[in-house]
Amino acid sequence: MFEHRIFTDFVYLMVVIEPISLVPEFLAVTHHQTPPVRRKTAIRAVLISAVILVAFIVIGQILLEALGIRLPSFSIAGGLVLLGISLQRVLSAADVRVDEEAAREEVGDVAVFPLATPYIAGPAAILAVVLLTDNSTFGFFEQAQTTAVMLVVLAVTCAVLLAAGTLDRLLGTTGADVISRISGLILAALAVETCRASARPSRFPCPENVVSGFRRWGAPSCIVAVAGFGKPGRCQAG
Repeated sequence: MFEHRIFTDFVYLMVVIEPISLVPEFLAVTHHQTPPVRRKTAIRAVLISAVILVAFIVIGQILLEALGIRLPSFSIAGGLVLLGISLQRVLSAADVRVDEEAAREEVGDVAVFPLATPYIAGPAAILAVVLLTDNSTFGFFEQAQTTAVMLVVLAVTCAVLLAAGTLDRLLGTTGADVISRISGLILAALAVETCRASARPSRFPCPENVVSGFRRWGAPSCIVAVAGFGKPGRCQAG
C-alpha cells in the first residue's frame, strides 16, 4: 500500500508537470543566456516552483475552507481543469516551440515567469498537490510522503532542464510531441477518475447518522449500541 501510493503520486505529478514538454520552452526563453547562466536559471526556476507548491500544500485547503468551498466540489472542478489541459496536450499542434524572437524580448526574470509559473508550478500542478494532500483524507505522514514525492519529481524536472540541449537534439520536436500526447492521455484518464471518485456517493450510511437516528426514534440503548458498532469512518453529512 505504501509503495503503491508513492508510485501513484509519482506518476500523477510526472504527467501533470511533464518535464520533457518543458524542454522547447526552456530553450526558447533562455536562448540568449550562456550555458552557466542557463543552468542557474533552471535551478532557480525549480526552487521557486517548489516554494509555490509547498505553500499550496500547507495553506491550499485552509484557503478553500475560508472561502467555503468543499473539497469534493474543488476536486470535480480540478478534475475538469486537468481534463481540459490534457485534451489541449493531445490535440495541440505538433510544433510546441515558443517564438524565439519573443523570448529574446522577454523582460524580467524568466526563472520566475514563465518558467516557475505557469510552466512548472502551473494551475494543473497546484490543483494536483492540493487534491493529493486533502486534510480530511490523508494524515500528516501521507501528506509528508506526497510532498517528498513532489520534490523528487521537481528534481527530475531540474535534471531534464539541465540536459535540455542534449534532449532536444536526441528527441527533436517529434519526440517531444509524442511524449506530450501520451502523457496527455494519461492525465485525461486521471482527471476523469478524479471527477468520478469525487461525485460518487457513499455506498453505506454514515454510522454517526444511523446512531443519532435511532436515538431520535427512542430506540432501546442495546439497539443504539449495535447500530454504532466498530470505529466510525470518515463521512460527511448529506
